[in-house]
Amino acid sequence: MSMRSSWMSLGMGVCAVGGVVALLWGSGAVSVNKHATEEDASRPEKKGRKGRKRRGKADAVKQLSSMGYVDGTVDADVDRSGVIINLEGETQPGLNFYSSRKQSRAQLIDMKGAVVHEWSRPGMGGWQHVTLLPDGSVIGLVKDKKMFKVDEDSNLLWTYEGRVHHDLDVGPDGHIFVLSRTNRMMPRYHDDYPTVDDQVIEVSPEGVELRRISVLGLIENSPYAFLLNDGDSLTARKVSRANPHRKKNEFDILHSNHVEVFDGSLADQHPMFAKGNLLLSPRNTHTIMVANPDTEEIVWVWGSSQLIFPHHPTVTKDGTILVFNNGREATGSQVIEVDPKTNDIVWSYGPTKGFYSQMRGSNLRLDNGNTLITESDTGYVFEVAPSGKVVWEFRNPHIKRKKKLRMAIWRMARVDPATLTFDYGR
Repeated sequence: MSMRSSWMSLGMGVCAVGGVVALLWGSGAVSVNKHATEEDASRPEKKGRKGRKRRGKADAVKQLSSMGYVDGTVDADVDRSGVIINLEGETQPGLNFYSSRKQSRAQLIDMKGAVVHEWSRPGMGGWQHVTLLPDGSVIGLVKDKKMFKVDEDSNLLWTYEGRVHHDLDVGPDGHIFVLSRTNRMMPRYHDDYPTVDDQVIEVSPEGVELRRISVLGLIENSPYAFLLNDGDSLTARKVSRANPHRKKNEFDILHSNHVEVFDGSLADQHPMFAKGNLLLSPRNTHTIMVANPDTEEIVWVWGSSQLIFPHHPTVTKDGTILVFNNGREATGSQVIEVDPKTNDIVWSYGPTKGFYSQMRGSNLRLDNGNTLITESDTGYVFEVAPSGKVVWEFRNPHIKRKKKLRMAIWRMARVDPATLTFDYGR
């Protein structure tokens, strides 16, 4: 992922990259496939899942990724939104919880796409990630600014100020584990820019900080410190943050994007699942790992030759780990299931035509064995059976019509209504 002289700023918030036009605003970008080159036009049209067109030029998005996450993708089929496929009897019943990029709200929808409950705080800033609790309260993140908690009626309960980002998880005791970051000059990594030290912060149920764990420190003091010196990854890290178009240049050595705390229920299957251990995804190392925050040891690592810029590793009830392998244009994206007892891949979805989310992605194993996949950049979510058959598909109805831009979805979760104790309109 390198950024060379193949792009240039044209002054009015527009960049031309390899024949593709991208509109930029704020910290985000838009991938657009409307202006392909003559060479592109002469090629056979690529079709995606269910025959839909592949959206976006991945090479352009790669170069634009250094300017921040894309806000969404131009979709020629923008008029089709909401639930597109719903094969009743083959899906996992439930409700679906998500937030759309740039919006200060979250929604709970049924399997047909109808909104059954909504949370909103206008003017707060876009909610990067949201977690729904059984009582109807929501804990969310405004990237690099704050973590907050609102009740079922969207009343603000507390705010934690800080450079929180990407992800959080709530332990069985109500303690919250959230990703944060701080910058430090570390010449061993970069002479000119401060290095981003990703951290996991433990916060009380009331929003009070309890401790900080340095993810960079965990790796540096482990047998896996060599991951920090991988040449290909270092190149990606340099362009991912340190560039003259950002107000504050920084060297994003890890770009951690996920944290999950184990409840100990699977500890009999593998010691790594001990209560309190953390599942982490330091994206720029192309690995996922498990750390013991009390002993500050890394107890398991996987993916150095199998993953490319992964997102959202998550444990299944069977003791396997799902991970969204973003990949590159040449490979497409995959969802991979690995058995940590053997380190073998036991299931995967993809690569398949049209399935590619370069900047983010999510996956969740459902109770019936299906997998809910968020193709985040495109704003598409779909449920697949173990065979790979798509049995449910949703397209984000949050659209900027003038640009035909379908906004991204960070993550969608399938929720069992029986676990909810608040009145959501049933």
